[in-house]
Amino acid sequence: MANDRSKGPPVEVFWISGSPYAWRVLLALALKGAPFASRLLEVSKGELSSPEFLAVNPRGKVPALRDGELTMGESMAIVRYIDRRFPDPPLFGRNHAAEARINQNIDEIENYVVPETGWITRALFVDLVAGKEEILNARAERVRTELGNVETRVNTWLVGDAISAADISLYPVIAALLRAAGKPAAAALDLRLLPFAERYPRLAQWCSRVEALPGFDATYPPHWRE
Repeated sequence: MANDRSKGPPVEVFWISGSPYAWRVLLALALKGAPFASRLLEVSKGELSSPEFLAVNPRGKVPALRDGELTMGESMAIVRYIDRRFPDPPLFGRNHAAEARINQNIDEIENYVVPETGWITRALFVDLVAGKEEILNARAERVRTELGNVETRVNTWLVGDAISAADISLYPVIAALLRAAGKPAAAALDLRLLPFAERYPRLAQWCSRVEALPGFDATYPPHWRE
């Protein structure tokens, strides 16, 4: 059955510029060609702790989604909802085996990549590296190991011959990490991530494929263009 995208108001997506987790949701909607109302929030204005936003996500975190009376947070839960709400093209495969492989990749990304990259990215973006060099370098080593694992198995996409939720899960995390690795504070660390295309050529090509997708430019963090 074709998606019926004309009935009722569009879903609302609450996000902040540069959040890799919110970026996942924007990418999913772009790939679906789904209508949505963008609610771009600003941390500096305290909008994440406003009563209006806390009514959507009591944790005060993005991304968050409101679809009529439904409100929810957590990026991959939202991506799964979007996939049901707008079924075409499917982001979790067309059969149980494909769905299982996609979910395994997502779980590996969430359990082994995100915790390590999150530490590094946050420290570099807010310039809190001093005194944390040893622990950040140890995390960078684990990141390199995980990226190396993905490098050995990525083909056109992470799973199968079509983009999936696994790609959407990983790409924003890598993009944020590489932007952070270009910050001046990174010079104090032994990241060994750049130049990315030389260290991880297959992953770099995969990134380029994601960036060439229709609608990608509209999801790009606006403050990164400044």
